[in-house]
Amino acid sequence: MKRLHLGCGDRILAGWENVDGREGPGVNRVVNIHGGLWVLESATYEWAYASHVLEHIFPNKLNEVLEHLHRVLAPGGRLTIATTDFEGIYKHRYLSPDNGSAWESALFGECNSTDHPMAAHRNCFTYPKVERLLLQAGFSAVRPWRTEDYPEIHALNDYARSCALVTCFAEGIK
Repeated sequence: MKRLHLGCGDRILAGWENVDGREGPGVNRVVNIHGGLWVLESATYEWAYASHVLEHIFPNKLNEVLEHLHRVLAPGGRLTIATTDFEGIYKHRYLSPDNGSAWESALFGECNSTDHPMAAHRNCFTYPKVERLLLQAGFSAVRPWRTEDYPEIHALNDYARSCALVTCFAEGIK
């Protein structure tokens, strides 16, 4: 079985299929997340990891993307997600006087960036919302997770770790 790292950017996981929307060092496959996930084989992956990817998906494509991620997982496979957490952004960025406008980039992403059209955030989540979406996509169980649960991800210089206070951590089991 294989492991899928969706939206890897320049954060490459050794031994995983690193997939992103654009080419780069270590990217194994370039896939458009909004309409290209059908190219991924069904029931092929034991584990899919998406760190700070879901917030970039167009709202009208979110259910479809999650259904495709469910489809590509083998029975018992898991989808491990780290995504923006509205409650964390409010509590740790907006209400904190030391953060200035840091809440805006956490909530909206790099919406003024011309570097990449997917830099803007199009969704924001809470754990209950992610749980509901994963169950609707067909996952049989959903649970929270921590970066310490997975040392190989924890060791990665990853947004899930560096932005933990404003990140929603959820894992769906097929």
